Amino acid sequence: MSEQPVKKGLNYKLLLVTVVFAVAIVVPVFMNMKAQQPDIKVTKEKITREDLVGFQDKVKQMVEKYTVRVEGELPVVHPPADSDIYLLAQNYDWGKFTLELDKGVTYRLHLATLDMRHAIVVRELKLMNRIKVGEFKTIEFAPIKAGTFDLLCGEFCGSGHASMIGKIIVVDTPVPAVPVHPGQ
Repeated sequence: MSEQPVKKGLNYKLLLVTVVFAVAIVVPVFMNMKAQQPDIKVTKEKITREDLVGFQDKVKQMVEKYTVRVEGELPVVHPPADSDIYLLAQNYDWGKFTLELDKGVTYRLHLATLDMRHAIVVRELKLMNRIKVGEFKTIEFAPIKAGTFDLLCGEFCGSGHASMIGKIIVVDTPVPAVPVHPGQ
C-alpha cells in the first residue's frame, strides 16, 4: 500500500504575522507620503470646439497682461496670487511663454488641449494630471518649493513628445509684477 501525500493546511500564524508586518510598514509609509503631498484640488468639465477658441483668447490675454520680462525669446508671465493661469497643450508645445509663480501662493491652473491627450508633469511640485480633447481641467494648487522646473508632457503624444518641455519658475519672495509688453 502506498502512502498518500499529507495535505498541509494554511499556516494561520504565518499569515497573521505577515499581515501585521505589512500593515506596520505600509501604513506609516502611506501616511508619510500623504503628508508630503500638496493640497491640490482638480475639477473637470466637458468643452466644445468653440470653448477652445475662448480659451486661446484667455491664454493670450494672460500673457499680455502679466508679462514681467523677456528671457531669450520667451516672455516670463508672473500672474498675481490667487489668479487664473491658462495652459493650452498643442502640437508638442505648452505655449510660447515661461510661467513665474510665487512659492506657497494659490493659483488656479486651467488646462486644455487642442490636438490629443497630454499630461502635465512637474515632478518637483507634485503637479501631475492628464488632459484630453473635449475636456477642460482646473487644478487649484500652491507651489511647494522655489526653483526652476521643467514642465513635461507625461502622455506619449507622437513624434514631438520628447520636445514638449516648458518651464515654471517658482520664486521665494514675491516679485513686483510690472507688466511689460514684448515687442515695444
